[in-house]
Amino acid sequence: MDEHDPPHVVEASTPPHESTIIFLHGRGDFGSSVARSLIGRPINSEHSEASRQNSNITFHHLLPRTKFVFPTSLRRQIERFRGEAMLIQWFDIDSLSITDYCDDGQIEGIKESTDYIHQLIQAEVDAGIPPEKIVVMGISQGCATGAIAVMRYPGKLGGFVGISGWLPFITRIQEMLEKDGDFVTVLEYIENRLESGKEVTRENAREVLKTPVFLGHGIGDTKIVPLSGERLRNALKGMKFQEVVWATYRVGHWWCNEELIHIAAWLGLKGFSVNGLGDFTDGVGSLSTEGVLYSTD
Repeated sequence: MDEHDPPHVVEASTPPHESTIIFLHGRGDFGSSVARSLIGRPINSEHSEASRQNSNITFHHLLPRTKFVFPTSLRRQIERFRGEAMLIQWFDIDSLSITDYCDDGQIEGIKESTDYIHQLIQAEVDAGIPPEKIVVMGISQGCATGAIAVMRYPGKLGGFVGISGWLPFITRIQEMLEKDGDFVTVLEYIENRLESGKEVTRENAREVLKTPVFLGHGIGDTKIVPLSGERLRNALKGMKFQEVVWATYRVGHWWCNEELIHIAAWLGLKGFSVNGLGDFTDGVGSLSTEGVLYSTD
């Protein structure tokens, strides 16, 4: 098995380093590339007094004591081409419209990638950052991979933020939940599919379900349609994750300024150091996690 290149790391803009976001890129992208888009570009949102005063404020500035880690997935063969074609991807996939079509081909990549993400989490813990201050965040296939990584992690994390993504194995998982299955049942199924040999305990599962979740999706997304994100949301709710926020935005297969503002404000409510949001953070706190945070529906 090939080894991952070292992650692209952006240290906290204001010491001390108190929290970490591990951001997972989409299929065919790179950690360093997505870093430039996420934290290197101005937000310029009217929701923030600081952004009105400073046209160069970025997501990095909003989370001044947060370190960002941007790993890059391995290059994997695209099986549907039955040749030597390779692509940077967390796992191979045959269809973006039917995300669990022929999902046996996804297993090797999902196991390797989620194990690797756990190694990155452990490296932050070893450096003194508690799991409750570590967030797994991803877009598209990075969201799909991050969802499984969070579910497989044996404890509570600071959060999971998914943008324009989906949940692997979703059809089978939905069937289990409809038959009164629970998170333990689902997790046992996933570990068996991955042939990990990992024991699933109810004690660990109870802690995992405490990880708060924020899911955002563009209503104009034609690559990963909003229904895929809704199925992810419904599955996590069905597994009884304690907090699942669902938000839709007037954007396609990407994020927008408002979404980044909302994510930063939401993290502020979880105890992360946030700068420049003013009264907007208080407004987020009054919103129900059962509804929609921001929607153009």
